[in-house]
Amino acid sequence: MSHSSLLARFNAMTRAQLQELQLSRLRRQLERVYASSTFYRDRMDAASLPPEKVNSLTDFARLPTSNKQDFLADQSAHPPYGTRLSVPPDQVALITTTGGTSGQGQEVYGRTHHDVALQGFMHYLPWHLAGLRPGHVALNCVPSGGMTTGGWGPPEGFRVAGAAGIHAPAAFSTDAKIDLMLRFGKVNFIYASTNYLHTLTEAMRRRGMSPREAFPMMQGLFIAGEGYPMHWAHAITQDWGCPLHEGYGSTQGAGFIAASCENSVARHDGQAGRLHFFEWENYVEVVDPETGQPAAPGDEGEIVLTNLSVLGSPVIRFATGDKARYWPASSCGCGRAWNCIEAGSVARYDDMMKIRGNNLWPATVDAVMFSHPEVAEYAGQVYVDAQGRTEVSLRYALKPGLLADEAIAGFSATLTTELKARTNVSMNLEPVARETLPTFENKARRWTDERKSGYADQAAHKR
Repeated sequence: MSHSSLLARFNAMTRAQLQELQLSRLRRQLERVYASSTFYRDRMDAASLPPEKVNSLTDFARLPTSNKQDFLADQSAHPPYGTRLSVPPDQVALITTTGGTSGQGQEVYGRTHHDVALQGFMHYLPWHLAGLRPGHVALNCVPSGGMTTGGWGPPEGFRVAGAAGIHAPAAFSTDAKIDLMLRFGKVNFIYASTNYLHTLTEAMRRRGMSPREAFPMMQGLFIAGEGYPMHWAHAITQDWGCPLHEGYGSTQGAGFIAASCENSVARHDGQAGRLHFFEWENYVEVVDPETGQPAAPGDEGEIVLTNLSVLGSPVIRFATGDKARYWPASSCGCGRAWNCIEAGSVARYDDMMKIRGNNLWPATVDAVMFSHPEVAEYAGQVYVDAQGRTEVSLRYALKPGLLADEAIAGFSATLTTELKARTNVSMNLEPVARETLPTFENKARRWTDERKSGYADQAAHKR
């Protein structure tokens, strides 16, 4: 079956038909891993939920979730893959790992030839929805290579799409990437992390370039990896003169798990767009992490993931630690029966910082800062002062020519007020030169929390 006919089949499914397919594939997967994986057989037996007792998706929700720590413990006890591996080791055609950005270690995944083909397709599919077509020239700004799905998946996805991929080396500076684009001229599509697209756009601005004038044949921009405010999405769309699309993916999800449809993420009504789950390949739940109950429409919850056709190292009810806002399929308006999460809403639960009794989410600060077109970048710091008090400082840089010098103090006061209103945390703001702030090549790490070292230093001084 061709890619277009396959997509047409899933486009035409009703919600009931899609759920029937999900349950059929889920039961087949559970029967397979129960027979082949000690890890999952033990978990199903402990829950008194063997495959024959899973007669509905509601039944399946009784199986306890697993998480990163469970996987790391399993592979440590049974290296290298753990007992999660559901095929004989000689059927592993590719070894991938997670990136380890959580600081907790890297999960190991053994992929079969089927899984390799699947992950290529699961990179191609969202780009097709975003307008990528055979013959297009596509710039990949996500570093290629390495052992993560995100490192090798994009080149395979562009190959499946029939597009000419330009895979900029990680060693290339942002200016070198711009020069590469100018050299080829006809660039139709860009894939980048959210913050790298911001970095690329700002670098062009500093060179006096207009992206939409320099690359008038651009068909689409595709971002992944981090949340963002809708003000920023609309500004980027204006800067480049083409739609902005987003995908949510992971190594555990065999590539992209969800992506925007033709409606893109910056809707004309000013509301956030939607990312549809590719539900025939991954059964996705969005649940309250405290109760395990499904999130209501418009509520945030943790994404819990189950692969329906991965063979080598599938995940079954894997608690991802990713937070997103859930919406039903009908909230998009495109007519597809695939459920959704809100564009720009994906964040990590472990990114949250507790400050003076308040939960501070970096994405909330992003939303405030980048709602002002004058802001180019910022960096935040949480630390302990000499009196042992928790303080928050935020340094920010302005885009050149958008704000007079005499207006900067008032602008800082406005930002301070808005940040306090949104976070309930007082922050000390300081405007600085752009070159004093970091440039993010992939995922942004705008915040540093230095409280632990501060407490240790003060304890040492008291001895």
